Amino acid sequence: MPTLRVTSDFCRKQEAVQRAKAATEPLENRRKIALEAAKAWEAEAFRLEQHEAGDTPLDKLDAGIALEFAREAASPAGGKGPVPKSPVPDGR
Repeated sequence: MPTLRVTSDFCRKQEAVQRAKAATEPLENRRKIALEAAKAWEAEAFRLEQHEAGDTPLDKLDAGIALEFAREAASPAGGKGPVPKSPVPDGR
């Protein structure tokens, strides 16, 4: 039986699905859940992109930290705004 490999592209698609759900969800609790799911897919996509590029981070914490730096650098404030919450689902 073949092994299913999750790719960064798959994770990005799932992130987009969850963000779309959050954007159209009338219930606040379900919006929060969809946004948390999108953040988790984003963190996993980032980790897989690093792995696919041959630059594998040591663990999810490292991936989360790198993602925070990338988000900060890409923010409109140019890294001078508030630090985003950790994208790692377990909050490490």
